[in-house]
Amino acid sequence: MVIGQFIEAERAGEADDPAMDAELERMTTPGAGGMLLVPLREDGTDRGVLPEDYQAIMRVVAGAAEPVKAGQVSDALGRGTLPGQVEAVRAKLKRLAERGWLHRTPAGRYAPLTGHRA
Repeated sequence: MVIGQFIEAERAGEADDPAMDAELERMTTPGAGGMLLVPLREDGTDRGVLPEDYQAIMRVVAGAAEPVKAGQVSDALGRGTLPGQVEAVRAKLKRLAERGWLHRTPAGRYAPLTGHRA
């Protein structure tokens, strides 16, 4: 929304407005008041707050009998196993692990957090 407002301000020649610059910076800087696409997981937070593609990844990981590799998740989602196809899934898996939604093993496999299976 703010980016759309910035584009409109730019078209109107008002893009150099300090207030607009400050608002754009606030909304697009993660952790500085902006909204994260994948929020930090807190106790009691339901995975329903995640975007659908992240929810699909969570379902695959939660349904696996053991920790899974990014390629396995990509294949299960029907996205393929070519490097370019797997990298997009790997990036999302890493983001989910960094934000506390999944556990990343030292071997680079992903598992649900203890007690959080689907």
